Amino acid sequence: MDTQLLETFLEVSRLRNFGKAAESLCVSSSTVSARVRQLEEHLGLSLFTRGHHRIGLTPAGERMERHARFILGAWERAYEDTALSERHQRRLVVAGVASLWDIFLQDWLTTIYRAYPTLGVRAEESTPLRVVEKLEQNMIDVGFLYDTPRIREVGVEEVATIPLVMVASHPGIDAERAVGDGYIRVEWGTAFASVHEGHFPQRLLARGRVNSGRIALNLLLECGGAAYLPRDIVAPWCRQERLFVVEDAPLIELKAYVAYRLHGEHRELIRELLGRLR
Repeated sequence: MDTQLLETFLEVSRLRNFGKAAESLCVSSSTVSARVRQLEEHLGLSLFTRGHHRIGLTPAGERMERHARFILGAWERAYEDTALSERHQRRLVVAGVASLWDIFLQDWLTTIYRAYPTLGVRAEESTPLRVVEKLEQNMIDVGFLYDTPRIREVGVEEVATIPLVMVASHPGIDAERAVGDGYIRVEWGTAFASVHEGHFPQRLLARGRVNSGRIALNLLLECGGAAYLPRDIVAPWCRQERLFVVEDAPLIELKAYVAYRLHGEHRELIRELLGRLR
């Protein structure tokens, strides 16, 4: 099957608009329509419901969306494995949630990239859900996240403890005031959410909710407010007195985990590389 058909289908599914999908793919609207029609004819099913102003997925389209992502991922991995084998002895695909790249994964990746010149590396920022899905579908070799996934034949190890402190853009603010207006809630995972709710059960719904420490930090610096962020990341800004630790706010520790297949072809290499995290 032509992978362009699947790529076009997924782009239309994402944008829910043939014209916008055409702009994104740098092709004409008629080309997008023709590709979708060809895929539907090949399957013998309608994948989209067409309305006046918006389209949606049919039940068959919803099922196809999952399979299309898997097929394209598998094809990309097969292509890279084949192509890279000509120049590199081994290849590793690593995915991690965005904030872990900011905290320690970028430094780790730089270290192994320099130390293993014959290793082909592909690195991705992903949501926690996508990291788990890709581990389940064997689309990545290593996944880093805050919660422990329960996947058959996938091992999970704790690799870091990350202290989070509440910081504010103004000094002298207590925790009760900090979690009021201007508080930015960072979604650090279910473990963090449970501890956070225990400390602040009556807090107002935060105006800002983000899933990246980097986004929260930029909002604090540009717009003000308060948020829980990794202590090491905010330390330079606290020294410059751009941010201030909320002294009576409890410290919350996050656990970071790595997950990888226990019987995968790269398990010994992965364990060797993980040794460089410690």
